[in-house]
Amino acid sequence: MERSGTVDKAVRALEALHSSGGSASLAELAARLRMPKATLHRLLASLAAHALVEQDGEGRYRLGVGLIRLGLGAQALDPVARVARPELEQAARAFGETFFLVAARGGRLVVLDKAEGTGVLRAAPTVGAEIPVDVTASGRLYLAHAPELVGAADAGRAAPRAVQQAKKRGYDVNEGEWIDGLTVIAAPVLARGGLHGCVACAAASPNLRGQRLEAAVRHTRDAADSVARSLQGESKR
Repeated sequence: MERSGTVDKAVRALEALHSSGGSASLAELAARLRMPKATLHRLLASLAAHALVEQDGEGRYRLGVGLIRLGLGAQALDPVARVARPELEQAARAFGETFFLVAARGGRLVVLDKAEGTGVLRAAPTVGAEIPVDVTASGRLYLAHAPELVGAADAGRAAPRAVQQAKKRGYDVNEGEWIDGLTVIAAPVLARGGLHGCVACAAASPNLRGQRLEAAVRHTRDAADSVARSLQGESKR
């Protein structure tokens, strides 16, 4: 597929703003992107015309509300995210920890939605974040059920035994393998003969021990099963 250099530059500019921590000047962005200021200024002006970027009173750039509109629109149109949202919220309320929906999109694992827990601590990652395949519970479940959907180059580093174990028991646990101090339980959403995503529960590792870990597994698997039944048009049990 032929790519547009202008679009690539615009996307790079948006990603640079996203990673800037809030706002950035034209000079800062040009230096980060190694792009001429005149070229970057024209790109930012076009993006600003569509509310994808904004300028504050000091002339610094930040991401615009147009991206929120587009992002929420895409999320609302995603069939799995739309069905999973109430299940994530219910699980987060019932268990008190954060629940995610992770799915493969464009060969990458990404967080499609997130329902925060009721505790003081909040679990990473954020909606839209990319999830590594080889060191996460959701990644191993994808390798077990639908490896063709995750074309990540590092997928081959996942231990085959761990992948087989995740498939056999119907869920997987990742304790600090990706983010130090964070434990994640993931369960597959299996419907209509395929894997549509994973429901994951994440919390600080000390909060998921013993019976608390067992309860997290139950809530995660129940939420994933409910999403699967909804995708298949079945009523909840």
